Amino acid sequence: MSKVICITGGIGSGKSTVCSYLEQRGFPVYYSDIRAKALMESNLQIREQLMEVFGPAIYTENELNRPELAKRIFNHPDLKESLESIVHPRVHEDFVRWRNAQTSALLFKESPLALEIGDQSCQTIVVVHAEAELRISRVLSRNSNWSREDVEARMRNQLPEEQRLHLAHQVLDNSGTPEALQEKLDQLLTKWS
Repeated sequence: MSKVICITGGIGSGKSTVCSYLEQRGFPVYYSDIRAKALMESNLQIREQLMEVFGPAIYTENELNRPELAKRIFNHPDLKESLESIVHPRVHEDFVRWRNAQTSALLFKESPLALEIGDQSCQTIVVVHAEAELRISRVLSRNSNWSREDVEARMRNQLPEEQRLHLAHQVLDNSGTPEALQEKLDQLLTKWS
């Protein structure tokens, strides 16, 4: 069976940058957040359960009202838990199907919540790390309608960085240039290949 390496980290740490580089190098990457969003749109069972918890207005013209969902879960931790209990099992099933269809000996899974949910599909957990101020500036540069307070609220709803670093099998520092990040990732790839 293929080895699964999970890429995780806080908002703005650079998980997507790392995964994009891995794809450029020819490695298969499963994007948990992207698949979760797609399943919330396409899976009828998930849709029904979400409407039961959040009300039918959580879908507008057959599309998930993401801003409304985000607002509700960030203000009510119990609703966040309900969302996760509905979506995470389906994402796991989707990942297993994806993994079983792959032929590479080394697979990567971008999983922002790998540590929070105790993702058992990960043989190695890599935490992409950058200092808080750098992460905030990255998020603000790609989300023009967000405020600093919006980013900080999301950061507070995530696992504390110290805890994430403590639980990591590997830490990939992404405080420097893209070239420096690629060089560090190449060094890790020689260990895994």
